[in-house]
Amino acid sequence: MLITIDETLAKQVCDELHIDQTDEELATVTALLTGAQAVIDDSIEIATHPAIVDNPLYTRAIITLCQAFYYDRNLATGQPKAVILMVDHLNALCLTEGTDADGPK
Repeated sequence: MLITIDETLAKQVCDELHIDQTDEELATVTALLTGAQAVIDDSIEIATHPAIVDNPLYTRAIITLCQAFYYDRNLATGQPKAVILMVDHLNALCLTEGTDADGPK
């Protein structure tokens, strides 16, 4: 199920970051979530592996990248290692999709 970037998810991120849920902050977090989702989707080739969105790690990667964007809008120090690890793991899951013990199908 593709996650929906909405006020509920933005409020969840605000709660995790312990920031006020003003209209301005919710708008900022929503925009950052949308950008983070675009980066994660491109990183895992979501069009080729749409079922990966059901993995909870997919949502966590988006939220974690959004949090990084919140504090460092241009990611001057690069993507957080946790996001890189999650994307690598999601990519590994995508690569093993359609394989079994006998090799690729």
